[in-house]
Amino acid sequence: MSNASADLKPAGNAAGAPRRLPAWRRSGTGFALLMIAPAVLVLVLVMIYPAIVALQSSFYRINTLTRRETFIGWANYEKVLSSAGVWDAFYRSLFWTGGAMVSQMVCGIALALVLHKQVRGRSFVRGLVLFPYLVPAIVAVLVWRWIFSDTVGVANWLVIDVLHLSDRPIGWFDPDWVMVSVIIMSLWKYLPYWALFVLARLQTLPTELHEAAEIDGATAWQKFRYITLPWILPVVIVLLVLRTIWAFNEFDMVYLPAGGGPLGYTTTVPVYIRSVAFELGDIGHAAAVAMVMLAMVGLLTNVYFWVYRRAERHLG
Repeated sequence: MSNASADLKPAGNAAGAPRRLPAWRRSGTGFALLMIAPAVLVLVLVMIYPAIVALQSSFYRINTLTRRETFIGWANYEKVLSSAGVWDAFYRSLFWTGGAMVSQMVCGIALALVLHKQVRGRSFVRGLVLFPYLVPAIVAVLVWRWIFSDTVGVANWLVIDVLHLSDRPIGWFDPDWVMVSVIIMSLWKYLPYWALFVLARLQTLPTELHEAAEIDGATAWQKFRYITLPWILPVVIVLLVLRTIWAFNEFDMVYLPAGGGPLGYTTTVPVYIRSVAFELGDIGHAAAVAMVMLAMVGLLTNVYFWVYRRAERHLG
């Protein structure tokens, strides 16, 4: 019996002994890598791989009919830097992006301050503000094309009959006004985006700061300048970064109203890339323009984040 027990004891201990996990399992690194693997795979397939293909295409002359590729080195980039059409599109992109960002930032902050007030029906108004952002771009453009119509548009009725700013209809899609019209369309659509994010930041502002300022006799402008603005500045900078990147690369809100016209006055860089790639069939040149634009946006983003870090240090 003792011999049987002795024989069984090592087996029982071996079976009951805990299994020692590998070092990568005990640290959790392997499990973390396993969890992020699907996201990394999607990122590579959807973002990194197309970017590599675009970069590669910028060094080739590509025949869109035969798909034949001829390596030409930096010729496409030399063409980009020497092309007047590229720089005209770039300047229009700067005007479009600057106008859209300034108008959206100012109006978005103003709307957020209004929605922050304790007024009756505030929750309903906050929900209503979301409506333009939910409308598809094509629907928004069609509505605004009717508003800016030369004959039956509401905009000319307001300008002529209500505000008496002009005695003749304004051609909102004429060369002198078309970019302003597109900026107004973008303002209407993306104003809720700004207002809601700034409003969320305002909700965290301690009320004691304004109360102390009122006791010290601060005016409304002083309270906004020295309390509210520094508090919302980090969020405003992040929104500027995101919206600047999106606006500089935006295609639908610029192309749909006038198709890049009239006379190319709404031909921004994305519209120019589309024209070169699909109308002229020069894929390599279009890819080179896209790479140059990517570098410019990356530089601008670094400047924004430098300002953001300074704002965070100042707030802290």
